[in-house]
Amino acid sequence: MNNLFRLKQRHSLYIILASLLSFILLGAVIYQNVGNMMIDQSKNNAMGLAVIAANEIDGDMFETIRSNTDDAYFTVLEQLIKYTDYHMLEYIYTMRLENGRLTFVVDADPKEPAACGEEYDMLPDIETAFNGQVSCDRNLTRDKWGNFFSAYAPIYNSDNEVVGIVGCDIMTSDIAERLHELRNVIIVLITVFALLCLCALILIARDMLHRDQLTEIANDDKIKQVAARLKKRGRLKDYTGMLVNIKDFKYINQQIGYNRADELLREYAQYLYKLIERNEYVARTGNDNFLMLVKKGREDYILKVLSPLELKLYVGEELKVMRMYSRCGMYSIMEEDNLSAVMNCCSLAINSTRNVESGDYAWYEKSMVENMVEEKKILESFKQALENGEFKVYYQPKVNIDTKKLCGAEALVRWIRDGKMVSPGEFIPVLESEGRIIDLDFFVFEQVCKDICKWMSEGLQPVRISSNFSKLHLKNPHLSEDVLEIINRYAINTDYVEIELTESSGYSDFDSLEKFVHDMDDAGIYTSIDDFGTGYSSLSMLKDINVDVVKIDKSFFDKLEDGGHSENLVGNVIHMIKDLDRIVICEGVETEKQVEFLKNTDCNIVQGYLFDKPLPREEFEKRLESPIYN
Repeated sequence: MNNLFRLKQRHSLYIILASLLSFILLGAVIYQNVGNMMIDQSKNNAMGLAVIAANEIDGDMFETIRSNTDDAYFTVLEQLIKYTDYHMLEYIYTMRLENGRLTFVVDADPKEPAACGEEYDMLPDIETAFNGQVSCDRNLTRDKWGNFFSAYAPIYNSDNEVVGIVGCDIMTSDIAERLHELRNVIIVLITVFALLCLCALILIARDMLHRDQLTEIANDDKIKQVAARLKKRGRLKDYTGMLVNIKDFKYINQQIGYNRADELLREYAQYLYKLIERNEYVARTGNDNFLMLVKKGREDYILKVLSPLELKLYVGEELKVMRMYSRCGMYSIMEEDNLSAVMNCCSLAINSTRNVESGDYAWYEKSMVENMVEEKKILESFKQALENGEFKVYYQPKVNIDTKKLCGAEALVRWIRDGKMVSPGEFIPVLESEGRIIDLDFFVFEQVCKDICKWMSEGLQPVRISSNFSKLHLKNPHLSEDVLEIINRYAINTDYVEIELTESSGYSDFDSLEKFVHDMDDAGIYTSIDDFGTGYSSLSMLKDINVDVVKIDKSFFDKLEDGGHSENLVGNVIHMIKDLDRIVICEGVETEKQVEFLKNTDCNIVQGYLFDKPLPREEFEKRLESPIYN
């Protein structure tokens, strides 16, 4: 970001507007001061001219003039006429006091001279000259001849007495012309400066329109313009599109608050900006998503820096180091591509990272389009499949490894389409991303309640069945009432029902989760947290939310048989959860060695293929009839 835009844009606007106003005021001051200087200079010249003319006149001779026929009259007139060539002098004349009245003596006006002895009103400035001082009109005089001001100088006789005055009328038309020229120059300069300011304002306004106001980097509109320009020049193909998303930013919002999270988002965006080189680009495309156009071959370096990115942030008075994890979808841009195609391909790539465990970065592949088509088919056929009974509820047993007895089960959904089973990994993420998982969860839960009611009516002893609910349900303020309504509809004992939520529900909507668990506890319904250990959960969350059961994710057991730290980690986690008075269930148990380890850690309830795979209802009913495992 260049130095100009390191300032806040609005501050730049204020500076430019203030500069323009200052320049206008400066022009007005210059115009006023120059005008005053020109007038003052002209007044000084007029007074100087009056003094020179007065000094040339013989005062004794001047006193003898009584009419315009006297020789002395013509002598003085000749002395005055020679000054009429002065370019600003309108006319020059002499006056004296006779019987207390001010009268003209010699008037050198060639057009309309005043007659000798013609009376004139006494003015303060003229009276000053008769007192022996050189003076000038304070104010401009306006009459039929134009605008002018007069200067006066005393005429002395041989006895050093003032016997008359010389008056010089200086016209201001020349000054007005020069001031007019000055005003035009100032107007031109102000206009030029105003145009420059307007251009700067337009540039800043355009930049504000194309710059994200929170992070101060380019926005979606700007990156579109850049891509269009690169496309036109045939250079877009030299870049790789990288769509970057901050993982679990909702959790960060909840953890540090929205204001601090905004600061963190700004720091993250600025760090991305520092990563790019000249002729590379980055823009915020919305929320915590960023699009980068980087030169091909630089992708690995950027991914390495972002894995993870550590940023420092003050939370209160404490300086925290925030570890920011990112997802990234990448696409190597082809010659025929435009930005829309780039965004689509990057979006498909980054979406694929949400559904696999192989990593948080993915390159676009053509097969992703096929997957998108399949996802669309799933969404389009879901409602009809639900009505046609294509979804079946399977039950995976939970076993007490001390007694080898069935002690519960988890309800799992299976989709049988055209005689083939669709993998849950294919349709569950799609339904969840579109919010349709809510309908499926309630379908499964109602089927569970219906089956429990059936078993009870047939005299078959049920076990507690856990039913999975997506975290999306927590957006429903009536979730508790909806769950209880189904249970009451089938009049089943709440001891046989357990609501299971993933641990990510805690940081998605902590308050709603806490309220729901509290409502279920009041109704005597068990609640559990599934997949514990796969995200941001913590023992403090278990302390604050009164769930009954914690299911440890199978990923904890993947390297258990290797010994070492894995056994210590799993053992300590189990002990800490039990210390919080929670039931612990370990899922994904597949070997006898795992069972022996769990016995030694005092964890006696497991779920896994070692005992049973998910069973159709009919087979699970047989297991209810024979609950002991050999």
